[in-house]
Parts: sequence; structure tokens; C-alpha cells
Amino acid sequence: MKVDSKKIIADTLEVFSKSTAQKEKFSKIKDYISTHDYLELHTNFLTPTTIKINSDQFLKEIEIYNPYFEQWGTQYLDLPRYGLALVNLDGVLKKNDPINGSLYEWNVNFPEYPIIESDCLVPTAVMKLQSLEPLNVFDGHWCRSNILKWGQYADFKPHIDTIVPSPWIRLWGTTDPKNIDVRYDNGQGKLIKADNIEAGRIYIIDTSIVHVASSISGTVHQFFLSVMPSSINILKEIQCRL
Repeated sequence: MKVDSKKIIADTLEVFSKSTAQKEKFSKIKDYISTHDYLELHTNFLTPTTIKINSDQFLKEIEIYNPYFEQWGTQYLDLPRYGLALVNLDGVLKKNDPINGSLYEWNVNFPEYPIIESDCLVPTAVMKLQSLEPLNVFDGHWCRSNILKWGQYADFKPHIDTIVPSPWIRLWGTTDPKNIDVRYDNGQGKLIKADNIEAGRIYIIDTSIVHVASSISGTVHQFFLSVMPSSINILKEIQCRL
């Protein structure tokens, strides 16, 4: 599969800057991960960290929150894609939470009421699961984060989540790497598969690169996490250098 990364990036920038409210929001951001630090952290598309979540324990504990998962956004409703807020605008688990969906889609539909990752700073009760304790190292540095639950053939289309210098850093992991296919642009418009993904391992993911993901079979959970630039020293400390 080939992608036009320049167009995808240009379209994304246009969506997040087409209203006065959006421009004002981004103009007020003062803290960014510098280009130097960003490149130092992202030695690969997926850079492993020392953080690992016990997937079996997590899958048992997350069952109590199954009623709170929502269909991801208002597009592609035929796809079994569901989201649960870990960090949102107010820390409350609720229906029709815009955080349980694409912020790209939200900003297309509501440009006068923009939401970006760094607006979402309050952890929900889900963060208190015992299996998620390894993530506590980021307490005080969280921004918009979710648990994703996908059924067979669910996917995300080619997209980016940030540009560099970046106002946030994305972390990612999955409970079942055999049932998730993650691909990224190799710099020439070709999507290549990310290999050697370990169940429960948390990775620093370079979402400034166009990427896609799809589920293969069954149900698979993903840790869809973001942290603020204030976490830079923690990120450097937990980064596994290959």
C-alpha cells in the first residue's frame, strides 16, 4: 500500500487551523518537545520502554468497565472500534465523550470548539486499575489517553497525531500483538509493518510519521496514551536503547 504522506500531513494541519478558535488555542501552547529531544526519543517508529503491563491481569480487571466503552467517533460505524477514556477533560466516565473518538473528526465537525490532546489532563477511575500501576511514573504529566478495544477488521486509516516540535508525546502498546497490524511510512510512501511487538510492552511511538493500524481477528486492546513535554526526563530514563 502506498500513501501520499505530504497530502495527509497538509490536510491535518488545515483541519486544526481553519478557525480562529483553533489558531488561538495553538498559539497559547508554550511547552513543546524540541526537535532534538523528539528525535532522541524516537530512534524507531516504535521505541520500547522499560514499562510492561501484565496483559492477563489487565484483561480481567478491565471487564468491570466494559459498559463504558463507546463506539469510536461518528464515522465508520460498521467497524468494531471502541474507546474508553483514561485521561479526559474532567475525569468523568460519561456517554458521548468526545475523547472516545478521533480529535481530527471532532475538529472537522466543531472547529469553533476545538479539542486537542493537551486540553485533557484529568485521569479517570480506570487509571486506578492495579494492572496499570506501571504507568504511575507519568502521574502529573498525562494528557488525552484511552484504552482502545477493537474487533476483527477494525482499523485506523493513514494519519498523523502530531508534528515536530511536538506539544505531546504518544505512547502505545497492545495486549495481543499477533492480532494487530501496525504499519508506517518508510519515507518513500510505502507502509511497512512494525515487527517484534511484545504484549503489554509500552512503546514510544513516532506519530509524526504517517501510520495505520488494523486488527486481524478476535478482540484486541490497545493502550493509546499521551504525555506532556514535562515528562521528557522520565521518557529518557525509561527508553530502551537498542
